[in-house]
Amino acid sequence: MVKKRSRKPVRRTRKPSSRSTGLHPAVMKMVGALAVLVLLVCSAGLLARHFLRNPPLEDVPPAVQLPLPPPKAPTAALPTADEPRYEVFPDKTLPPKPLEKLPQLPGDHPPLVAIVIDDIGYDRQVTSQLLSLDAPLTFSILPYGPRSQRIAAEAKTKGHEIMLHLPMEPKEFPDINPGPGALLSQMTPDELIGQLNENLDRISGLKGVNNHMGSGLSTSPEQMRQIFSVLKKRGLYYIDSRTTADTVARSSAQLLHLPFAERDVFIDHLENDKFIRGQLRLLIKRARHQGYALGIAHPHAITYNILAEMLPELKQVVALVPASTVVEAEMAAHKAATQAAR
Repeated sequence: MVKKRSRKPVRRTRKPSSRSTGLHPAVMKMVGALAVLVLLVCSAGLLARHFLRNPPLEDVPPAVQLPLPPPKAPTAALPTADEPRYEVFPDKTLPPKPLEKLPQLPGDHPPLVAIVIDDIGYDRQVTSQLLSLDAPLTFSILPYGPRSQRIAAEAKTKGHEIMLHLPMEPKEFPDINPGPGALLSQMTPDELIGQLNENLDRISGLKGVNNHMGSGLSTSPEQMRQIFSVLKKRGLYYIDSRTTADTVARSSAQLLHLPFAERDVFIDHLENDKFIRGQLRLLIKRARHQGYALGIAHPHAITYNILAEMLPELKQVVALVPASTVVEAEMAAHKAATQAAR
């Protein structure tokens, strides 16, 4: 007998039906289509975001290319202890002030010469050398120099006259900054007077004031009168450094009867041996003509060396005096000239 082979039962896997998932086949197709659509939209959005954020410049229409904001005007850094900022000399020729036909002062005395050393408060070494000279130099001190108060005390101890070197706005502002404590044309009267009083209070024993820079503010009659009203109350004189030919300092001072004088010669705006010697001899010449003259120098090593060398020559032909003495002489000469004209 032929035996029949027994067949093993075949297990068949059952396909999931809509009953097992709970979803109809049509709904499942719709969900899949939506998922694909969402994926495509997200991809398109990412691509669009990339290209819109970083478009090629040549592909952007002119109307879309917004202009860049104009660059801000550079402002010069404020002075530091190692980097003093001296006067602004855009014109290196800087001729002396025009000669005046004034009556000679009474009395038999040599011509009077005052030498003011500006921009004191930073360089300690050269200032100490200048303080050691056997001459009544006048030292004009910046209000916020890191060594201003110490130098002022030393100068007074040695019998030197001291002034405030008042920072004032130059024509080149804000490209050139006159430094801490500056009086600016945009200040209100209260702001300007408040800053001036603060500057004056920083250094004791002041006899007068002259301007540091100031070619901009010195042309404003209203603001110069505001400054001079404060100086008048404090009993101080004012020396115009004449950093601009357009200065109105003299007429403003005359209106308030403020003791006043002008710089005759800048001595060392060119740091050259021959030039500085020539400027000192020009100072002598002007003193002989007017009876007095006022020169302004700066704490340069070359200035100290030449002053030390020429002091004997200067003392033989002029009387070296503090700045206040020349202020008195100039005021007396102008008063005599006014009376003679009546």
